[in-house]
Amino acid sequence: MGKFIVFEGIDGAGKSTQAKLLGKWLEERGYEVVLTKEPTDTAFGKLIRKLVLTGGREGIIDGARISHEAEALLFAADRAEHVHKLIKPALEGGKVVISDRYFYSSLAYQWARGLDLDWLIDLNRFAIKPDLVILLDLPVKESMKRIGSRSIKTEFDKIVELQKKVRENYLKLAERFPEMKIVNALASVEDIHNDIVALVEHELFKR
Repeated sequence: MGKFIVFEGIDGAGKSTQAKLLGKWLEERGYEVVLTKEPTDTAFGKLIRKLVLTGGREGIIDGARISHEAEALLFAADRAEHVHKLIKPALEGGKVVISDRYFYSSLAYQWARGLDLDWLIDLNRFAIKPDLVILLDLPVKESMKRIGSRSIKTEFDKIVELQKKVRENYLKLAERFPEMKIVNALASVEDIHNDIVALVEHELFKR
């Protein structure tokens, strides 16, 4: 059986960058790595990007055209495809799967928007539990500074108050889920990577 590592954190925390760096580090040590993300590139993931994340006239993040429950179900449907078609087969093949976001994102964001946490957890019961979840913790002020330079902003990015709630929720989730480990995302890219490598070696390879 392979290893399953997830990166979580608010927007701008550096999840994609650190996921790629860790993947490269593992490959250099002989591991077969599968880099993935949520929302996925499946039909469900593309629908989520179109309706929920991209904003504009089709954006529905304000809940005006879809209920929060329906949005949660869309994310769960995408995740079910992700688990059964990519994550589970890769792990059974002995590979290391690294995902940029997973169901903890749904818990943090959708809980922040008023949905019941236990309902969200129950909705994602099918999701394979990761061996390690790296929570890149970043103050919201720094998050907004980083994402302010992006050419395209998601509607999530635009709402500072939501980001504050989401960060608080992530920290609460880290207390509830022992597989979640917090890494300071204010440090340099190299220092964060080194912290993550030390964490992976200790938690997964017991070095």
